[in-house]
Amino acid sequence: MKTEFRLANTLKELMAENYPLNDISVNLLTKRCKVSRATFYYHFHDIYDLVTLVFLNETIPEIKKAKTVSKVVECVYNYYLANENFISVILASSAKDLFQEFIANNLFQAFNKLLLLLDEDKVLSMSYRKYITRFYSTAYSNTITFYLETAKDKSLVNLEPILGFIDEEFLQKSILRVAKIKKNSQKHKK
Repeated sequence: MKTEFRLANTLKELMAENYPLNDISVNLLTKRCKVSRATFYYHFHDIYDLVTLVFLNETIPEIKKAKTVSKVVECVYNYYLANENFISVILASSAKDLFQEFIANNLFQAFNKLLLLLDEDKVLSMSYRKYITRFYSTAYSNTITFYLETAKDKSLVNLEPILGFIDEEFLQKSILRVAKIKKNSQKHKK
């Protein structure tokens, strides 16, 4: 395994042991990983660069196969459960935005795929699909991050109603609204 990925795995292990991110020094990390400090600094500027690598190489299992909004949410929640200590440490640090961006990117891909499936008549152009997808993925990632950061009793049952305002029917209506707006604006141009 490449050294930078060994360092990333070691960082996740330390965080899974509930080490606060601010308490993980390069010395602790390199000792645990059995590499020199110089090796760490050859690959990374600081610990936050390493956290970035972790999220760039993480995936949310099954999210690409999700065909409903509730399944997308379930995939994100299952990822949280599988990485609960790691994510809790991240959310309690200044690296929280890296997690939120990671979730947003995964949601963007999932919602983009859902919109493609729902837009049977191909009403949306690629740019309109991206606007809608970006809006919902940003809203969901902000809400999920806030929920995981603040909720005392975290569960999928408690999370779903918070995000339940958007489902496939709602997305379908968004597609139809965009189509109607586009049609009306084309009439006014003539």
